[in-house]
Amino acid sequence: MPFKKKGRIMKAIGNRYDGKTRPTGLRYGILETTTYCQCLCPGCYMVKRRLLNGKNLDLKTAVHVLDLCRDYLGNNLETMDLLGGDPLLWPCLKDYVGLLLKRGIKPWIFTNMIAITPELARWLKEREVNITGKLNVDPGDPEQLIIQAALLGRGKKTAEKMIAAINVFLEARYRDPLFRLQNLIRQANIGQVPEYYRWCLKRNVGTDLELMGSGEAIGPNYWEIAPNQKELALMIKRVQEVRQEFDLAPAEVLMPHVFGSCPFYDKGLYFAVDGSIRACSNSTVTLSRLEDSDPISKALSSEVICNRLKLTQSNVGEPCHSCAKWEKCRGGCRATAEGLGNPFGGYPLCPVPFLK
Repeated sequence: MPFKKKGRIMKAIGNRYDGKTRPTGLRYGILETTTYCQCLCPGCYMVKRRLLNGKNLDLKTAVHVLDLCRDYLGNNLETMDLLGGDPLLWPCLKDYVGLLLKRGIKPWIFTNMIAITPELARWLKEREVNITGKLNVDPGDPEQLIIQAALLGRGKKTAEKMIAAINVFLEARYRDPLFRLQNLIRQANIGQVPEYYRWCLKRNVGTDLELMGSGEAIGPNYWEIAPNQKELALMIKRVQEVRQEFDLAPAEVLMPHVFGSCPFYDKGLYFAVDGSIRACSNSTVTLSRLEDSDPISKALSSEVICNRLKLTQSNVGEPCHSCAKWEKCRGGCRATAEGLGNPFGGYPLCPVPFLK
């Protein structure tokens, strides 16, 4: 069965964030499975755009997305990220995961984990399904629970459910690299990031530190939530010190995942519940719609994607223009630069210049 072919598929998964330059072209899909969610996280693009309106993608349409990509490529996608809302609330989840595996496409579920059950966790683990959960603090410190609750936009009970869900995955023998906990960095939790990182390392749980992207122009509302570059640089130095405690080499700093570049730069498309197709989750620009004639070709020939393909170090703005990390990072979150009105602008949130 496809899910037993661990070596080849896991290597592809592991390469997604490593920042190595590879040929362009569609390789990865992002499917918005549902707009149901138990949380209202500050900084979440779905919350900011008021898109959590309780709708599910039907299975027929979800399969149609795979067929469209296959017809365009002549073969199947490498991976399909399942997002929401929360995909664990999607009624079609198990059927769709089974179909992805049958086609040799590696599923990757991004979830707040609250709806997980031991049975579902075991079912997913048996099939080697990648899980990226959510955690913003050190769950071993009860005083940080109120911070976690605030970052979920809910009360302490919701935070407790989410933290308990981590143990459900651990009891199902989920570990790094199959199991990661994403930490969207905001002012409210940047001070707790080193403790979160230490907690994950102790348990062999993967980490994913992510800066707040913004497909909309960055203004005062953004900076009310997000930390600035100097604060991020200090956080990175503290995380590197935690790595030293575990005899780990310093992690290479790449944006926008702090220690990883964006895998969807010019190799992915985002398929929303409403039928729109975008370059990525943070982008606000509709490139095409599922009901269009040849929507994949239309999306990939759009101005947004063409500008990304034209982007080079010689024509990108600072700080990327003079950065030695260009070949691995390639400008951080491009949706954020595009949201500011300049598709060739440098990544404005990058803390790398402050690490020197």
